[in-house]
Amino acid sequence: MENTKDLISVIVPVYNVEKYLPQCIDSILNQTEKNLEIILVDDGSLDNSGKICDEFSKKDDRIIVIHKKNNGLSSARNAGLEIARGNYIGFVDSDDWLDKTMYEVLLKLLKENNSDISCCDFFKTANSNDSIPHIDNEIINSYNNIESLNNFYNGLYTQTVVAWNKLYKRELFKDISYPVGKIHEDEGTTYKLYYKANKITYTNRPLYYYRITPNSITTSKFNKKRLDIIDVYDEKVKFIKNINNEEIYSKTLKWYLFKLINCYFECSNNIENNTEYLTLINHKVSETYKSYIQSNKKQLHWIILFSIFKMNPKLYKKLLRS
Repeated sequence: MENTKDLISVIVPVYNVEKYLPQCIDSILNQTEKNLEIILVDDGSLDNSGKICDEFSKKDDRIIVIHKKNNGLSSARNAGLEIARGNYIGFVDSDDWLDKTMYEVLLKLLKENNSDISCCDFFKTANSNDSIPHIDNEIINSYNNIESLNNFYNGLYTQTVVAWNKLYKRELFKDISYPVGKIHEDEGTTYKLYYKANKITYTNRPLYYYRITPNSITTSKFNKKRLDIIDVYDEKVKFIKNINNEEIYSKTLKWYLFKLINCYFECSNNIENNTEYLTLINHKVSETYKSYIQSNKKQLHWIILFSIFKMNPKLYKKLLRS
């Protein structure tokens, strides 16, 4: 193993991905940045994924394999964090793959900009043979923690919220872990890491291949597990309120209201016997709406829109479509 000073611990949660896993692992092994510790966390896979991990570990001594009982993505990431030795942490989802320069670029961004987190753009594809399109003009921007929290509510939202297109200084995770048993785990964790960081640096270069599959959360059918977003946002609202920034607090409440309203319509359309869930969502809408109209940075047009939803969800939907 090379020196541990700049060692990057790459944590890969693995569950039933035998079809895609070899490409994922190969893309990490082939990184131009060689000083890596690759932690493959087999989260109780029922296919050959665990065997594939073990076979790769025999070929390269940078690979460490953990086999554990199935407990979800958050638990797998946390298990990797517990044994990680690197000063830097990266995450890769096991059905995705990387441009060969990704960690070299992210480490350089961290060091040259004296940042705690570096972040690249990503390329969505369903095709294993796709190549990321070349971009002529690389744009690099750095933000402090408050500016970065604002990026959750603008065009950088997806690039900001996900865990896997980033490199983090290890110490950020000292008292932060992923919420076990919940989905939307990135939404529930990244903002805490951003607030703790002094500086976050972005490049618009796509260096991460995000594979679109039938099981992706963006393509799969809505189910009641997706309502975990309510617990995630309840915690996020409390956290943001305590940092005493009225603008970000107001934006968080507004964003939460849109998430709740989306859950309401998805729940109405996709979940049978949904009265209990719709009652919960309506209660949360009323609670969050009340907080929003009391915030100093509220905006009248949003108040009107949310009021219409509270009175008549169908009219709200018609207005949005028009």
